[in-house]
Amino acid sequence: MSLEVYLVRHGKTVFNTVGRLQGWSDSPLTPEGCGVAERLGRGLAERSIRFDAAFSSTAPRAAETARIILQHSRHHELVLTQLPDLREYCFGGFEGEKTQRLHEILSASLGLPDVDTWLHAYRHADHHLLAETVSALDELALAENEAQFVGRLQQGMAEVAALSQNAQARRVLVVSHGMAITALLKSIDFNIMDFRSLDNASVSRLIYDNGGGGLRESVIPLCWRRNKAKIKCLSENEKCFQTGIFNKTTVCYAY
Repeated sequence: MSLEVYLVRHGKTVFNTVGRLQGWSDSPLTPEGCGVAERLGRGLAERSIRFDAAFSSTAPRAAETARIILQHSRHHELVLTQLPDLREYCFGGFEGEKTQRLHEILSASLGLPDVDTWLHAYRHADHHLLAETVSALDELALAENEAQFVGRLQQGMAEVAALSQNAQARRVLVVSHGMAITALLKSIDFNIMDFRSLDNASVSRLIYDNGGGGLRESVIPLCWRRNKAKIKCLSENEKCFQTGIFNKTTVCYAY
C-alpha cells in the first residue's frame, strides 16, 4: 500500500521575521504566518484533499501550523501526533543567534572572503556543509552533524510511515521545518535542489511505497502564500526512482 505524505514547513515566526536561528528553540507564529497556514488549509479543502492522519514535530510553531491547517481544511476530527524526530536542525550553542552572524562566523572559520562566498559554497556543496561546520565549532558539543541530523529525520519519517500503516492511513499531513525538509528531500534525491531552507508553508509531496515499486512524478501546486501566488516547481519531469523509504518527490513553493 502506498502512503501519500504532504510535507509542510511551518508558518512564519517572530524569529524568522527578525532573522534569528530557531532550531530546537522556538518563537510564536506571526499574524502573517497564521494567515498563510489558514490559506493553505482552505486551498486543501477547495481541492478536496483529505487526510487520514496528521503529524508535526514537537516544536510549538510546527504544531500550531498543523492545527491551523487542519481547522481550515475541515479536518476537525483528526488528532495531531507530535514526533520529536521531525524537529529542525539543532544549532547547539548557536541557538537564537542572528542568522547573519552565524554566516559570518562560518565564513571566517573556513577562510572564505565573505558571506556570499560562504552561502554559495554551502548551497552547492556535495554534503551538508553547514551542519558539519556548526557541529565542529559548537563549544557545547550539542549541534548535530550531518549523519545525526539526516538519520534522525529518516527515523522520524519511518515512524510516520509505521504509524500510518497501523492506522491504515493512505494520505497524511506532516508539518516540519525548512532545513529539515530540505535535508530529507536531498537524502531522497540529492540533485533535486540546493541546500537552503524552503519557504514558510511550502508543500512537498512524498510517496511512501511499501511494495518498493516505482512511481510517476506529479506536480501539485499547493502553496497559497498570497491570494494569487505563483507556483514554481523544482522538478517537472516524469521520473521513476527509488531511494530508501520514499520514491519520487515533487517540491513546490511560492515565489
